[in-house]
Amino acid sequence: MRKLLALLAAPALVLAAATSSSAANADTTSWNRYSGTDSRWHCGATITIRSGFQAQSCVVKSSDGVTYQGATIINLASATRVYGVTQTYEAGTFTWLRNCSNGNNPERRPAGRSVCYSKTRTGKKGNAVQARSYIEAGASEKLWWSPTVTLG
Repeated sequence: MRKLLALLAAPALVLAAATSSSAANADTTSWNRYSGTDSRWHCGATITIRSGFQAQSCVVKSSDGVTYQGATIINLASATRVYGVTQTYEAGTFTWLRNCSNGNNPERRPAGRSVCYSKTRTGKKGNAVQARSYIEAGASEKLWWSPTVTLG
């Protein structure tokens, strides 16, 4: 919970603290095996969490143009305990938050790439969507945004 509150209290476009609506739009899942990106993926620059640990924040838009989800990709040089959160925003409004962990505990991830997806959402044509990613691994933590993508 400490991590979630820190995430929500960090500078953001819309959220400054947890609300009942944000609690209703959150869940927990495990990291997924990474299988690569294609033209539907809109990812920002690779950032360094710490030596041997890089990450990206992405919006994945389906072929229909209005269905989307956020994704946080991590790339580890060695096995690491990682706590991650992927949020999505549409037209500047929070739409979903997914914790990628084993409950409130960081999940041990093997060397290589993994991805944390937010829930798939259907938006309105013309709206701008963005993902926000948060990673915590030991004393290292980062919060950053994906590029903005227009639905349609």
